[in-house]
Parts: sequence; structure tokens; C-alpha cells
Amino acid sequence: MGYLVLALVAGLAAVERKGFLQAMLSRPITLAPVVGWALGDLHGGLLVAAPLELFWLGAVNLGAALPVHEALGTAAITGGAVLAARDLGGGTTPEVAILAVLLCAPLALVGRKADRLVEIWNERLAARVEDALRHHRDAVRVNLYGLVLPFAIAAALAPVGAAVARAVIPGILRTAPAAGGPLRLGFFAFCGLACASGAKALRARRAPQLFFAALGVAVVALAAGRLLA
Repeated sequence: MGYLVLALVAGLAAVERKGFLQAMLSRPITLAPVVGWALGDLHGGLLVAAPLELFWLGAVNLGAALPVHEALGTAAITGGAVLAARDLGGGTTPEVAILAVLLCAPLALVGRKADRLVEIWNERLAARVEDALRHHRDAVRVNLYGLVLPFAIAAALAPVGAAVARAVIPGILRTAPAAGGPLRLGFFAFCGLACASGAKALRARRAPQLFFAALGVAVVALAAGRLLA
């Protein structure tokens, strides 16, 4: 059942991302918590939402741009982390999350190649629409066909990625429990990389200053919290 739910959410996100609505609901900051909630682990979705959003902040569908498929990657990562953590008998942890990122993030690149196929498909559909309008036929159904392929691709690939993560992650953590500490540090290192990636994607002139100012505030707040503790 979990894979069916994931397929449905991932497919709808792929359609919303480019073919319909485009209200940014397919962005990682929104999609990851939705996937986590749908699979019964909202905390897991929230854990990966912010770093994935920052990591793929520059992946935006504008004009003819063909960015990585951040929605597909997010759905697979979140689904894989939540399902693997469930098999381990708990909620999503940083060590589970970073392994899910390593295993499922490449699907975002696969999704970009799939988007190219979708564009070719839609070009053919556009020609059919023009022909239908010239002959005074209903073209609405043809337009709906354009939403089928991106839905099907994401609905198929996201559960596959999650299944791979679910099969691999518990085995790694059970076989090498000592790897938990380094993997946890790896997740926080990924969060730092995501922050840098997000700062680089910003086009505002003051973005670097704002980024390092926020980093300084966070470091001071963390140090103060430890002193008070």
C-alpha cells in the first residue's frame, strides 16, 4: 500500500510541477512533508524537506529550461527514508536520510532525461490539437493526454527508488552499526552543502552577505544553547 500511495503522490506532483497549476506544491519544501505524512511519518518528511529544497533551489521550470526533476528525487528520497526507517523499527533518522539521498538523488537526473521525452510527446500532441481545431473537433481530451506521461513516469520511478532504498538501508545499518555516527555527520554535512547550493542559486547581490549573516546567527544561537544547557 505504501508504494501505491507514493506512486500517486509522486505522479500528481510531476503533473503539478510543469503540466498543471504550477503552484510550487511540487517543490521539496512542500512535497517531502506531504510524502512523509502520506506514509505515516511527517517528521521524516520535515527532516529532509529543507535541505532538499535548498539543494535543488535552482531547479526551476522557467521557459525552455530543463532542470533536474526535483519532485521525482524528493518523492523517492522521502519515501525510501520513511519505508526503510519503518523496517528498522523507528522513525526517520539523519543516518537513514543521508543514505536515502545517496541512493535516490540520481533519479532527479533520470527525471530530467524523461522530461525531454515528455516534451517530444507533447510536441506531437500539440500538432494533433492544431489538427483537431482546424477540423472543429474537441481538443480537450488531447490536452489531457499530455498529463498522462509525466504522471506515469514519476508514479513508476519514485516507488522503484524507494524500494531500492528500503532494501539497502536496513542492511547497511544492521551490518555496520558503527557507521551510524559518521552517517549522521554526513547528513549534517549534506545540509551544509545544501545551504551553499541554495545561496549560489540566489541571484540577489546581497545573497552572500545574508547567507553568512544567517550562518553566524545560527552558530551563535547553537553556542548559546549549549552554554545554557
